[in-house]
Amino acid sequence: MEFKWRKSKSQEDTLHIAEELSKIYNISPYTVIELSEVVSAGIRSGEIGKIKRGQSYIVDLEKWFTERLMPNTITISENDYKKALYRSFRLLIIANIAKTDFGSSRQRDFGQRWTDFTRGFLGELGIEQFFRKNLKLEIDLEESEVGDVKQFLPSDITKIKENTKWRDVKTNVSIKTSKLKSMWLDIGSQVDHSDAFIFIKIALTTDHLVSFIKSNGFLEKLVKMGKELGEVEDYETEIKLLCEKIPDIKPSPAYIAGFVLKNDLKNGILRTHETLKNKVVVGGIGFYEEKTAKSVEGLGDISYGKHLACLDSLRWEKSEWEELKNNL
Repeated sequence: MEFKWRKSKSQEDTLHIAEELSKIYNISPYTVIELSEVVSAGIRSGEIGKIKRGQSYIVDLEKWFTERLMPNTITISENDYKKALYRSFRLLIIANIAKTDFGSSRQRDFGQRWTDFTRGFLGELGIEQFFRKNLKLEIDLEESEVGDVKQFLPSDITKIKENTKWRDVKTNVSIKTSKLKSMWLDIGSQVDHSDAFIFIKIALTTDHLVSFIKSNGFLEKLVKMGKELGEVEDYETEIKLLCEKIPDIKPSPAYIAGFVLKNDLKNGILRTHETLKNKVVVGGIGFYEEKTAKSVEGLGDISYGKHLACLDSLRWEKSEWEELKNNL
């Protein structure tokens, strides 16, 4: 299959590509919409195809789908979600974690922090599953301890099971979690925290928390409260109305896009595209500073002084994963 991707009609084109793939292959656990988000990030980052004069020419789409995307995709179950939701809730209640965005002064409410930490814990559970399924290796992640947020971001693989016994790892590996549409692994200023960084992207919808409320009996309690307070006239009608509007909770696909080594980040080069008016980072790997460019494709005007790795620069092949496993 050959496709052209127009930046001016990117949503339309990526949806068309995802629909065409779904006609030929079983795209499960992705929906067409979710797959289009992965495709969009892949095209914009150079993971799939090449961009020329604002138009991307897709190269080896089916090869990317069958050899990279699907082998490195796992499914996050409803129970995984519940585990992550509880772990993040408990952590936020017990730990002394700042209410501001990491590295800024902007205040965040509990719900937003709960969502962010849930995604992080889902990343941990996803990587555990990926190592078990693809690399036949049991891993153990850093135990959550009460303390500052810096102790939790990013998460570390601390132990592996070898001959039925657990041992400490020889290589420090951290996990970074983001959304399906993300095209950048953002290490920030934590490049010396670990020897390697794994990037996992999860299809966690904006409705995930309300879907959980619906699917686990909490909606009935809320409506009952509304009834007692005079906010609800007919309990059964209200429940039916709300249930029709709220999507059911469902398993979520997760794409383990790859990993980078610390030396990749320190020695790599970020690709830029320059016009008369602007200079933008469009791919590659390396240190983003003021002299590099004015903005980053997909991230916009972000702060300088951080290490970035685009999807096109990640290590993802089976042999590279095996090499990382052998160095643990």
